[in-house]
Amino acid sequence: MSQFADSIRNVRDYVRLPLLYDHWYVAGLCEEFDRTPKARTLLERSIVFYRTLDGRLVAAQNRCLHRSFPLAEGHLEGDELVCRYHGIRYDPEGTIVRIPSQKRCPDRKLRTYPTVEQGPFVFIWMGDQDEPDFSRLPDLPFLAEPGFRTFHNSHHLEGSYLLMQENLNDLTHFSYLHRDSFGFDDSFLELPTTVEETPEGVTCYRVDNNPARATGALPPDIQERIAGRPAERWDGGLAISPGVFKGYAPIKVGDPDAEDREIFSQYIMHYVTPESSTTTHYWWSISNDFGVDNDAYYEFMAPTIKHGFDEDAWAVNHMQKVLDNDNFDYQELVIGGDKAGLLFRRIVLGWVEAEYGLTQTTAAED
Repeated sequence: MSQFADSIRNVRDYVRLPLLYDHWYVAGLCEEFDRTPKARTLLERSIVFYRTLDGRLVAAQNRCLHRSFPLAEGHLEGDELVCRYHGIRYDPEGTIVRIPSQKRCPDRKLRTYPTVEQGPFVFIWMGDQDEPDFSRLPDLPFLAEPGFRTFHNSHHLEGSYLLMQENLNDLTHFSYLHRDSFGFDDSFLELPTTVEETPEGVTCYRVDNNPARATGALPPDIQERIAGRPAERWDGGLAISPGVFKGYAPIKVGDPDAEDREIFSQYIMHYVTPESSTTTHYWWSISNDFGVDNDAYYEFMAPTIKHGFDEDAWAVNHMQKVLDNDNFDYQELVIGGDKAGLLFRRIVLGWVEAEYGLTQTTAAED
């Protein structure tokens, strides 16, 4: 049996599982990174980001090979990053190209990280730098397609990224945590629910066939046009990696077999990147293919959505405080709404075993 297996039975031990590096994570927004070196800690590694003269994004170890001075405190000359401490220069591939106090440069390189820009986001591969697994890069074309409008925001969580993934895989908290923001009540808990494990990951959905509730998130002009027609809304999504949850909430209007049936697509994306084992960078984005030119609608919706996701961040922060500070020995209660989260824990365990093997001890035992 895996030496990690017991760690997924209790949330306190689960969130102490080793960090997963062989995956793509969001490193930040494309607009954040320019010609001024910028430091960010991802998965307990300090990384410096900057753009070359032709706009290419560089992500490298933020630590001079000489005395560990942070390179983000240096500056660029052309495409060379110059350390502020002793003037050692690095090219975009991380190679030392000049040491002012000597003529010869040692054959040493900074660790660099592959990046891919999709829509407003930068994705970074944290695993083996020579063999990035592009098959694991989330394919999110709607982030950049002209037929969609995307808005986004971010939080810094004082909690484990796995606590946020547990939150995203749990639909039962909507009726309580989000009662004031999204307006859900206990009727949401009575909706037909599907939870299953697929080759892509864990999916969880609830379907609302009440036309008034199902279409409530659409712009007023669309609601007026489709009034009187049957409608259903799906709420849920798919955990596709340790750092990405792909929410999909389509609103389907009209009879299923009708030629004039319309589907209004809404992708609700969550990107959780560990800063450390107990802190997280969290970005979210929503991409709609309706009301694309309706500025007033988005000016109204953006703060409403942010309010709801603020509530998720608030919950995660509070849970982490309890896990860190309350040492009472307890057995975690499992309820019906935990099915998707427990399935995802098993997937996380599989990733941990694949990356670390079966001879490691859990972080909880260290």
